[in-house]
Amino acid sequence: MAIDKSGKWWVGKTPEDLQEYLDAFSEDSYPIHEFRLARCDCGSLEFQIEASDEDGVARRTCAACRQKHFLCDSEENWSDAETKRWRCTACKSRVANVAAGFALTEDRQAIHWLYVGERCVGCGVLGCLTSWKIGYSPSLQLMDLV
Repeated sequence: MAIDKSGKWWVGKTPEDLQEYLDAFSEDSYPIHEFRLARCDCGSLEFQIEASDEDGVARRTCAACRQKHFLCDSEENWSDAETKRWRCTACKSRVANVAAGFALTEDRQAIHWLYVGERCVGCGVLGCLTSWKIGYSPSLQLMDLV
């Protein structure tokens, strides 16, 4: 992984750079133990994304086939959430790679916190769109719902 950290924003060359970014982003709070890159059923890694940081929800729409997918447990709170469509702060693109980092409980039997990161497909700028606490168990199945 080769992230350019020299400018105003961190810039990644590949979708996998999201793991290094989320590791750094989370290190002072709840460090991630597991990482998952979002991939559509059609194989695409490019999405439009809507989210609410206040409500802890995110949904991706495949840029290729337009299939919508709620991330992790987002569907449970989606109808009450005030979501916004993501747009790159640098180039204004609306297409991104999406990933989630998971901070596990001390015994690693449940998820304590999750982070949703994005990498702009247009310019590579990396970010953490939203994060939220997972306050229930079992919850490890959420890692398969990115």
